[in-house]
Amino acid sequence: MFCVNCGSALSAGAGGASAAAAPMYPPAMPGLPSAWDADRRKQIDRTKTGLLLLLIGGLISWIPIVGILGGLLLLIGAILVILGRKAFGSTHARNVVIAIVLFFVGIIIGIITGVLFAAAVFSAIASQNQAALGAALASAFNTILIGAIIAAVVGGIASVLFTYALQKQTGKMLLWAGYVANLAISIAILAIIGPLVSNAINQATSGGTYNPAPINALQGQLNGLGYLSVIPALLFAAATYLAWSRVSHGEIPPPTTPPGMPMSTMPPPSGPSPPR
Repeated sequence: MFCVNCGSALSAGAGGASAAAAPMYPPAMPGLPSAWDADRRKQIDRTKTGLLLLLIGGLISWIPIVGILGGLLLLIGAILVILGRKAFGSTHARNVVIAIVLFFVGIIIGIITGVLFAAAVFSAIASQNQAALGAALASAFNTILIGAIIAAVVGGIASVLFTYALQKQTGKMLLWAGYVANLAISIAILAIIGPLVSNAINQATSGGTYNPAPINALQGQLNGLGYLSVIPALLFAAATYLAWSRVSHGEIPPPTTPPGMPMSTMPPPSGPSPPR
């Protein structure tokens, strides 16, 4: 039987000191999977489960109230995909890391936008200038809508990259279609709601007392447009299903050789020499 450690020692003795070798996994016991096989299988199972949770979470995330559960499933699924990324190659592992960075950048943009909105509202109220109050609040609302678009641009790319390397051409097209649909809806909301904000605020603050009816009506319109988010949600869910199906059916990842193990270490068996 071939001894990996002995072979490495002989190679080092013949050629001098060699560079640090790749991590070696202990040999498998007869009838049992090797440590490398078990670790790889665990990563594949994590990714498969994570994709399934992303699929379910994406399908229900747009539904009011239930969307909270959808967000939790998306978070758990994303963590599992992150933990299992290395089994699917360097490209997928790199894309997942980039997606994580972009996701947090989107969160930071959202936080900054919220802080700017709160500061603008507080400043407008503190000024006690009734004439300028409506314009200041309208500007604050427009700021948060624009911030939402920027966050959608960054976060959308993260959603595309997260499973991009696991997809065939159809899945990649669905991912980009979901990204474009999400961005288009965000821009449409800004274009429709933006011009109505100033008028609604002026009506709510006119007369010396606050009248919430115009703001509530505007909020109702915004919630109605928010239901359009089901379109990108379904597109992303369809792409996630295609990736999950490929993993579930064993189409990906392809079989590989454990790190530090040559493709073939056993010489071909030879039979007895033929009689002369």
